[in-house]
Amino acid sequence: MGLMDKIKKMLLKSKFETAELYEKETTIFGSQTSYGKKLNLSPDEKSKLVKNLTPREKETFFILLGGYSLKEAAKQLGIGYSTANTYQTAIYKKLHVNSRAELIINFRDVSETGDG
Repeated sequence: MGLMDKIKKMLLKSKFETAELYEKETTIFGSQTSYGKKLNLSPDEKSKLVKNLTPREKETFFILLGGYSLKEAAKQLGIGYSTANTYQTAIYKKLHVNSRAELIINFRDVSETGDG
């Protein structure tokens, strides 16, 4: 483990009250890639997270997963950009991602039929 990794770990660890919470968080949320974090979730766990999205969030999720912009997603759904942005924010929160890149990295293998 390099110096930067040790510093990152120390800073991350200081956010948590107990070592147990830190270990749980790093186990679930996994490693960092150059594009964002890679979640340590099985296909079943990913499908469960996606199933927790509202129907409209799911529609938005699959459009975004297909590589479309938020503006294009709004157009396809027949909604305003700000509404699409609200859905995107909810999706990111529920799926524990912070960007479109993280969404695609972690959920590209999830199908609309829900079979991972």
